[in-house]
Amino acid sequence: MNKSFDVAIIGGGMSGIILALSLKERGVDVCILEAKDRIGKKILQTGNGKCNILNSNLDILNYNNTFPTYALEKYNVNALKEFYKSLGLLLKEDNEGRIYPYSESANSVLNIFLERIEKLNIPVFLNTKIEKIYKEDGLYSIYSKSDIYNSKIVVLATGSNATSGINSHSIYGAFGHKITKLEQSLVPIKTNALKGCSGVRSKAKASLYINNKCVFEENGELLFKDNYLSGILAFKMSAFIARAMVKNDTIDSYIEIDFVPEYTKDEIEKFLNQSPLSNPLNGILHKAIALNFKDSNNLAYDIKHYKCKVEGLYPIDNAQVVSGGLDVSQFDDKTMESKLSQNLYALGEVLDVDGQCGGYNLSFACASALVAKDSIINKLCK
Repeated sequence: MNKSFDVAIIGGGMSGIILALSLKERGVDVCILEAKDRIGKKILQTGNGKCNILNSNLDILNYNNTFPTYALEKYNVNALKEFYKSLGLLLKEDNEGRIYPYSESANSVLNIFLERIEKLNIPVFLNTKIEKIYKEDGLYSIYSKSDIYNSKIVVLATGSNATSGINSHSIYGAFGHKITKLEQSLVPIKTNALKGCSGVRSKAKASLYINNKCVFEENGELLFKDNYLSGILAFKMSAFIARAMVKNDTIDSYIEIDFVPEYTKDEIEKFLNQSPLSNPLNGILHKAIALNFKDSNNLAYDIKHYKCKVEGLYPIDNAQVVSGGLDVSQFDDKTMESKLSQNLYALGEVLDVDGQCGGYNLSFACASALVAKDSIINKLCK
């Protein structure tokens, strides 16, 4: 069966839904083509179910490249707050600039989207995995297993195969678009870290070295698991590891942990020497962590310079995003339109754009959708 629309959006995630709502509000005949049995599945998994939707500090340094600059300047955090407010969503910000729905529930975000989609009567075709796209006489024919969708404009908003997603980058390969190497990001790090500490959390300073260069250093929380490092610090470091892996086939990296960043080595050494405990480290560290230093000849130094080798990243099924994607040099950063094929667009994570954890990826998903909306409205609603 053939169906025709002005705009066909492939992917019913954050960016695809936002674009569909924004276009339909302006009277554009738009549809969503979703491979899963419902839209917005990954939205429910963001921010541990709380949906970290924005960050108050959208510094471009939190991304792997500068491609998002225009979108995040045009639709800065205040503009994005106003956009969500216009949908009826009240937001709240934590002490570190992470912004959530006031309910702290991703369901609130998705429910608002679903209500708007129903009210605007936007066609959503579920269980519709796109296999190929052809262009003829300026129009696109989008083929699923059983149907053909014709449209003037096609938008790829499929994200990646991180978590429960699907890798659909190759759909645009027919139009000459290059795809960079893909690596899971915002994920636990495989390492030979402390033994016998699974489930133990520690506030510390972590420094990541890649090919003998320190690329990241920050204080925060680490969660130790068997053969893995997790927690916010580990997720942040994983982004740098993933980006390096995208650019290089092999990398040599290690993490240095300072378990007592508020104290100097000399201060810790003095404290240990004066301690009345049989194991002085028990007065500083969790017992399970302290046991890993029982054979140390230089306790003060070792707990401030504990090194563990990076052996890889946790499997992609547990990653929040993917580093890599459609080569951004082939897209216009001010419109999200392809430079190779007119009226072909790409949004959010399907592009080679990845941000740090903390709401940066959803911020770009929304901003890129709104920038594309402006361009498409300009084409169709003159």
